[in-house]
Amino acid sequence: MAAPGKKNGSNIIDYEKRKKGKRPFNIGLLFFGFIAVYLVVCVYLFFTSEHISGYEVMAGNLAVDHHYTGIALRTERVCHAEKAGYVSYYAREGEKVSVASTVYTVDESGRMVQVLKENAKDMQLGDEDYTQIRSEIEAFLGSASDMNFDQVYAFKTDVNASVLDLMNQNMIEQLDTAMEGGGAVFTRYQAEATGIVEYYIDGFEEATLESLSGSWFDQETYERTNLRARELTAAGDPVYKVITDEKWHLVFPLDKETETYLLDEISQNRTTAEDGNVTQYDTYIEIRFDKDKETIWPTVKVEYREGQAFGVLEFVNSMVRYAGERYLDFEILRNETSGLKIPKTAVTEKEFYAIDAAYLTTSGSEENKGFMKQTVSVDGNTAAEFVNCTIYYQDEEHVYVDPEEEDFSTSKKKLESGDLLIKTDSSEYYQVGETAKLKGVYNINKGYTVFRQIQILNENEEYCIVKEGTSYGLSVYDHIVLNADTVQEDEVIY
Repeated sequence: MAAPGKKNGSNIIDYEKRKKGKRPFNIGLLFFGFIAVYLVVCVYLFFTSEHISGYEVMAGNLAVDHHYTGIALRTERVCHAEKAGYVSYYAREGEKVSVASTVYTVDESGRMVQVLKENAKDMQLGDEDYTQIRSEIEAFLGSASDMNFDQVYAFKTDVNASVLDLMNQNMIEQLDTAMEGGGAVFTRYQAEATGIVEYYIDGFEEATLESLSGSWFDQETYERTNLRARELTAAGDPVYKVITDEKWHLVFPLDKETETYLLDEISQNRTTAEDGNVTQYDTYIEIRFDKDKETIWPTVKVEYREGQAFGVLEFVNSMVRYAGERYLDFEILRNETSGLKIPKTAVTEKEFYAIDAAYLTTSGSEENKGFMKQTVSVDGNTAAEFVNCTIYYQDEEHVYVDPEEEDFSTSKKKLESGDLLIKTDSSEYYQVGETAKLKGVYNINKGYTVFRQIQILNENEEYCIVKEGTSYGLSVYDHIVLNADTVQEDEVIY
């Protein structure tokens, strides 16, 4: 039998062993475990669910770029040299000349050219001459591009020719004196017609609207010859041209959007008489030239060639201002449409009942609009019941109502396909069933998505301008879903 002291010692050792083997419950570890699982679930949901972004509706307009490049068509007459020799020009380019005006001279011997060169160092240009040269430099700087360095060489040639023209005009009296004592074979030529003189040719001198072609607008193949750059000219070579008519045209290819716009503008100036005769009046549009920011109101029409639409602008003035240009850059100035500006990604469509507008009626007040619906009681008797409906949109033929709209007191749909509507003060009936889609957005002011109908006034690639104050539409500072494809109607998002 074991001693009492030894037995007690053994019990103490067994207790200590049991105490060491039993671990206490750790509440902190469990708490942090739940947090870790929660975070993992949140991260998973974040990366796998659709993210809904909102957009605050603001008033604005669209900055639409309507820039085009057109080809100028004028009545141009190219004049050729009758003799070979050294050509000197006296009429300034862009100057109006008459048949009595001296345009150029031909020196067959070259002696007069030598006189000009010898006296050139003694010539002094006036203030008007320097003003003309400065205007040419400013025009070049306003349109210069690093991508078209060949323009620099053309500019150099033009300036040199302009300076020579100015000097030549100042030396006419000296040249006449030299002729009297020099005996040179020297001939002075007057303009062949009255008009604006130009010293370049490019092959478009005989181009007309009837010969209009899309290939004209390939500027990489365009060639322009400066006639003043040639000092010695052969008989029969072109030496200048005269633009004989103040009326001119500017033609340019149309994109679909501008084609539709111009056709709409033209149609508004067309009337049909009782006898069926159609009268088309001139349609004017406002444009602004990039070269000098000048705004002009030409008439416009649309021509078609080889399946391509072209705009044709007709001018009765300002020809001399742009006589030295074949290609002209300009902007069509259109009235900017103002309204509510929203992203196009927010626009969606919803299907509505399209009901004959003749069946729309009121009950009690003009605001309480709806329809008289035929009902059938359990005993088979028919009656007419007024059904108040939300009118999302109305035009001359139809009113549009939501097929899912319910009566809150009964939780039943107010209108269903097949329901019969009764026209007021008539025995005519209309069966509900025809549908049509309306454009709209999802409003989220109340924390869930509500469809709001919109009327688009104008749009570009990114934004729409919609009409403000429409029935069941949008207002400034409303919040809508930025991407309508990510939600459904009546979806809670907060």
